[in-house]
Amino acid sequence: MKPIQQNENFRVPRRLQGVAPTLIRQIFERALPDSINFGLGEPDLPTPEFMRKEAARVATEEQNGYTSHAGLLPLREKIAASYPHLNLAANQVCVTVGSQEAMTAAFLALVDAGDEVLIPNPSFPAYENCVRISGGEPVFYRLPADRDFAFDIEEFKSKITPKTRAAVVISPSNPTGKIFTKEDLEQIAEVLKDTGIYLISDEIYSDLYFSGDAPHSASEFYDRTIIVSGLSKSLSMTGWRVGWVASSQTDVVKACLTLHGFLTVCTSTISQKASLLGWTEEAERAKAEAREIYRRRGRFLIDLLEKELGLRGTSPEGAFYTMVDVRTLGDDLEVAEKFLQNRVITVPGVAFGSEAKGFLRVSFCNTEERMTEGVRRMKEALNL
Repeated sequence: MKPIQQNENFRVPRRLQGVAPTLIRQIFERALPDSINFGLGEPDLPTPEFMRKEAARVATEEQNGYTSHAGLLPLREKIAASYPHLNLAANQVCVTVGSQEAMTAAFLALVDAGDEVLIPNPSFPAYENCVRISGGEPVFYRLPADRDFAFDIEEFKSKITPKTRAAVVISPSNPTGKIFTKEDLEQIAEVLKDTGIYLISDEIYSDLYFSGDAPHSASEFYDRTIIVSGLSKSLSMTGWRVGWVASSQTDVVKACLTLHGFLTVCTSTISQKASLLGWTEEAERAKAEAREIYRRRGRFLIDLLEKELGLRGTSPEGAFYTMVDVRTLGDDLEVAEKFLQNRVITVPGVAFGSEAKGFLRVSFCNTEERMTEGVRRMKEALNL
């Protein structure tokens, strides 16, 4: 799909010129019926039953008018308490319609025309478009493919200029599954110290990690951090649209709230009320179970790709993706197209940035049976 085009009856605003739907979405919408979906970053596990029952109860038993623009106070208090190191007040949290709105609002609140924003390469492609919509200029810092997409502080530092307004970190990463280490985040904080640059920390996958303790939040090390997160991935609630902006930077949250009020009024009241259970012991058990399922599936898929196709996938530290090296097979777009025609959805690495060219992002949000069938179709498409 091409970027929005002008015609004699419609003039595209400058902020939308060059903005187009992501390649991820374009590929998904061309998929044939009964395709195996290794493409979209959407959990296939059901929303936990206790959450569904609570939503049904709320819908049938309670009045569900608007909440305040910022969201239900008890929900904001629970979100604030998730970051004890910040000692946040409820007015330093805004509940949004998923983390996508939180991300967009953060850029619109911070970025002005001509400002530069540092973005990982590779990264979720919405970031580039959000910066452009905000009037800013995306500047990419490489996560080198030859180091399995690990963070490089010298590369990050080299991209900072007097025009830099904000920088983005995504941990665990979409698309690579890499986690920024404590040392990485400390180095970033040291580099940004006294610069006035804001750090936007995408933590939507923070509950999906496969070894040791939970990933560190960038906000533990750098005060001017804007946290973007939500419940979509950890509790399989993508369609419920519950996300948030949280930060000690009260003025930024207030600006996000102003935008949120005009864009959406408030997040679904039913979703908000049910989400109050997202911090219970039952919810923690559900998150732990999902972590184990995805850890096991990831290992299964990586081993299967190696055994059946001779392709190496990176070992994810979190999220639910592996980056599969297809450079021996040719161009990643062409390889993804072959798979698509054989009813397997994958995403070419180039969709996430030049550093991932030659790779495919492959999601393991599938049962082992479906993944086995998907790899069989991939093998068939390659005539192996």
